[in-house]
Amino acid sequence: MTDVRTLIDPLGLWPRTTRLAGRAEHAALGTGERLLLAVVDRAVASGLPRQVVDRLLDDGLAEHIAERVLTDPGFEQRAAALLESPQTGHLLERVLDSEASERLVAQVLESRLVDVTVARVLASDELWTMVDEIARSPAVTEAITSQGAGFADQVADEVGARSRNADAWLERVAHRMLGRPLAAEAPPGTGLA
Repeated sequence: MTDVRTLIDPLGLWPRTTRLAGRAEHAALGTGERLLLAVVDRAVASGLPRQVVDRLLDDGLAEHIAERVLTDPGFEQRAAALLESPQTGHLLERVLDSEASERLVAQVLESRLVDVTVARVLASDELWTMVDEIARSPAVTEAITSQGAGFADQVADEVGARSRNADAWLERVAHRMLGRPLAAEAPPGTGLA
């Protein structure tokens, strides 16, 4: 009985042809990729991307493109999906953990930007309005009142204790001067004798 493969491909060229086609495709892809990279490298070296960007900005096309992207009905959903994706989170973690981010934050903190910003905040009426509202809030006034009452109680307790100690000391001194014995000796550790 004759094999079907022998009838269709009597010389057995099909396997060889597919292998050669695969190699040719691989070589073509490699060549195409190398060619594309070479073109991109030449374009970057020639300054073409900068010229294209300058032209887009000068002609107002960049604004037009941004407006079309931002007004696209699906833009908000795509942006939300991008922000919520795990890849974005991982990328953000890598960026924030990088030494470049540390250097950038250090530069910002050492720059005049922080001093100018703090000065502007302190000079703003809005800050002092907010501070005034916080100071008048029931929670803050209650905390100050309870703290003040607690402190007054502490002072009163301390003054009372010292007054009792002073009274006991004066009583002992008076009894000694008059030569009369005390009804009960002062408790030890009062420091008054």
